[in-house]
Amino acid sequence: MANYREELEFALSLADESRGILRGHFGSQMKVEWKGDQTPVTLADRATEEAMRTRMTRETPAYGIIGEEFGNEPGTSGLEWVVDPIDGTKAFIHGVPLFGTLIALLDQGEPVLGIIDLPALGERVWATRGGGAFRNGAPCRVSTVSSLDEALLLDGSATTMERLGYGPAWAELRRQARLHRGWGDCYGHFLVATGAAEIMADPLVEIWDIAPMATILPEAGGRFTSFGGATSVRDRSGFSSNGLLHQTVLQALTA
Repeated sequence: MANYREELEFALSLADESRGILRGHFGSQMKVEWKGDQTPVTLADRATEEAMRTRMTRETPAYGIIGEEFGNEPGTSGLEWVVDPIDGTKAFIHGVPLFGTLIALLDQGEPVLGIIDLPALGERVWATRGGGAFRNGAPCRVSTVSSLDEALLLDGSATTMERLGYGPAWAELRRQARLHRGWGDCYGHFLVATGAAEIMADPLVEIWDIAPMATILPEAGGRFTSFGGATSVRDRSGFSSNGLLHQTVLQALTA
């Protein structure tokens, strides 16, 4: 089985570079544009993705690229990079430090490497398939909480949960849980992967929002699926858990 060591070293260097770019922009005044799907984009999003894509094209020319801001570039190797320069642009433009850069690698369409980098917090978690998960270089694991009344539940948007029909079920789950917070975007998945939270629900996503989680969560001992239970990163929802509460929450959401 491939260990993807060289790809990991390269991807970590990309995360270092993107962290420097985003720290230079964070907290500054910049123009915000709104795309057709009503999500924001800034100069920082574009500059970061451009920098990563330039190096990917130069140093891994046979690899495809899927990026939020500049679309898809097909490759010839069966390997594809998936990048989101700022996951949590709304947080970024409001000066909230809970945004991140996401980098993933797909091999024949299957996730095999993932990085969540949190530039403003100086935190990073990464994993490769079969290689374990790491937080800032030290192994990390999900929590061992097995009871909902001891769990911390997170969501990307309670409003979106309601709009998509999950409102009553999610409200009941929140009532049963010890604590609920709306720490959305990649930060919520980061907390589950590192054992600080038990559930993170993202009801509406794109591939670049969740591709790293499909490697990171299983390697940290947890689970990552869509709300329907599928492991494909091309489904439009994402659900991270410590594994012990996964079915309980999925069944409640889809009842």
